[in-house]
Amino acid sequence: SSFHPTRKDTVSASAIKISTGKAKNSKHEPAEWETPRALSIEEIKETVQDFKKGAQLAKKAGFDGVEIHSANGYLVDQFLQTQTNKRTDIYGGSMENRIRFLKEIVEAIKEVYPANRIGFRLSPNGVYGDMGSPDNDKMFPFIAKEMNKYGLAYVHVMDGLGFGYHNKCPVVTLADIRKHFDGPIISNCGLTRDVAEGMIRSGTADLAAFGRLYISNPDLPERFANDWPVEKEAPYETWWQPTGAKGYTDWPTYKVQEKKA
Repeated sequence: SSFHPTRKDTVSASAIKISTGKAKNSKHEPAEWETPRALSIEEIKETVQDFKKGAQLAKKAGFDGVEIHSANGYLVDQFLQTQTNKRTDIYGGSMENRIRFLKEIVEAIKEVYPANRIGFRLSPNGVYGDMGSPDNDKMFPFIAKEMNKYGLAYVHVMDGLGFGYHNKCPVVTLADIRKHFDGPIISNCGLTRDVAEGMIRSGTADLAAFGRLYISNPDLPERFANDWPVEKEAPYETWWQPTGAKGYTDWPTYKVQEKKA
């Protein structure tokens, strides 16, 4: 709540406190997790408009499109999953109700950008933020099916298990998503070059995204293309702690060694 000094509270789909790990306050000090307040229906409608306003600002700033972050235990994901959504109104219970918030956000942003300029992100297997639900293997293919109706730019799926796995249901794979989503699919999380290339060659994925590995290898495409050595992925503190440029933007590019005559 320290990040919201005027409201002094946190919100979610339901009033469920994270049970693992520690939080940090706005001063980067360790803090206990707080129990969020469940958003009212009126507040949900207002939040949908907040997403629309964000898209309007992005367009004004010159962005070609936007990605809706509906993954990793953040607000939209909290509505999608039964782990965090215990509502009994039109935003909870059935899969149709739990996806309603995401749909309303998409429909609002479509008033700003055309559908093919809007992407969205999912994390069906992740445990970050105390997430993971027993019916994710059913819910996330359903999400793919429903979102497919909009003709969106892509779906960005954290299908890899490199960020943790909740182990509450069978792993949701890109093949599960591909059965229901006709647009481009981006694979993400703990990929290697060979795994990513195999997924693209097989048609399971259309693109592969790299994050932590890109930090430690700013010339990653060139390293892949030339079979140059790849540094280990950047350590935790470089992408999560406030270390500034050190360890974040100062990784060197690969230097080709000249062969001696």
